[in-house]
Amino acid sequence: MIILCVVLSIILAFPFLLSNNFVIVAVSAFILNGFFWCINPLADGFINRKLSGDSSRYGTIRAMGTLSYVTALVLFGVTGFPHENDNSSILLCMMIFLPLLALGASFLKEDKRIEKKEEKGKLFSFSWFPKRFYIFMGIVALTRVGQSVVEKLLSSYMTENLGLGDSFVLFIALGAVFEFFCMILFGKLNKKGILSSTIILIISAVGLTVRLLLYLIPGLPAFILAQTLHGLTFGALHLCATSYTAANVDKNHYDLGMTLYWSLATNLPEMLGALVGGFIIDSFGYPTLFLSYSFFPLLAVILSLVLKKTLEGDNR
Repeated sequence: MIILCVVLSIILAFPFLLSNNFVIVAVSAFILNGFFWCINPLADGFINRKLSGDSSRYGTIRAMGTLSYVTALVLFGVTGFPHENDNSSILLCMMIFLPLLALGASFLKEDKRIEKKEEKGKLFSFSWFPKRFYIFMGIVALTRVGQSVVEKLLSSYMTENLGLGDSFVLFIALGAVFEFFCMILFGKLNKKGILSSTIILIISAVGLTVRLLLYLIPGLPAFILAQTLHGLTFGALHLCATSYTAANVDKNHYDLGMTLYWSLATNLPEMLGALVGGFIIDSFGYPTLFLSYSFFPLLAVILSLVLKKTLEGDNR
């Protein structure tokens, strides 16, 4: 299924990037994103099933993916290829990954799942997940509203206010470097029982609050410091969310659990946050955006502390 989603994403990129027809581009973008954003939850579910929820090894594997991401960002930033104004070069770059996909597919082997009789034929049931899983993901969603500033709106701030548009890729790579180390570090700490997923969630939310407030300080030094916190605001958060899912969701439902995390606790709040954020920028400016959105991760910290016993309960 992962391979199918990758292949379909690449195929749909052709009409999306090459067509001049608005309808074709819009429809292609809609379907392409549907398949593309299925890749992350499917991959995370596959990895966690193979590792039996081992957060340390998952963190290391996920960090290797981040390292590859950093390498590609730096390479693109230095060489200028693919060029942002040349869609053909973007497609060519995507095609390079097809042989690597074929090679990787030869090593993938999915374990056969054993479904319970009462679950056969069901697409979804609320009973598949404990109540604390929904609470945990709700808190994660609050942090992702704040993270929408980073994921969706920071590029415009860099261009309009800091004049760093040409260096955008390199600053994203800086954040990804710290993400790499945080994935490994928090994975090991979580595995050893030193930090629970709930504590890591709290640390990440505090980091995001500080990061958004740092953007209020004019100048490049504060911006660079804020970028280094990406390791906490995404790396640590993603590690604790996948670890929590592995620990609280039946193996047969890893994929669905990760889909709920990516779709309802990540992409949906980021989309809504970016939508409202655009209006805030136009009406009140970036300082109001950073200050107001820092409230969401701060609220997540408070709720995590208040509900800590529930989130770390032993009964499914």
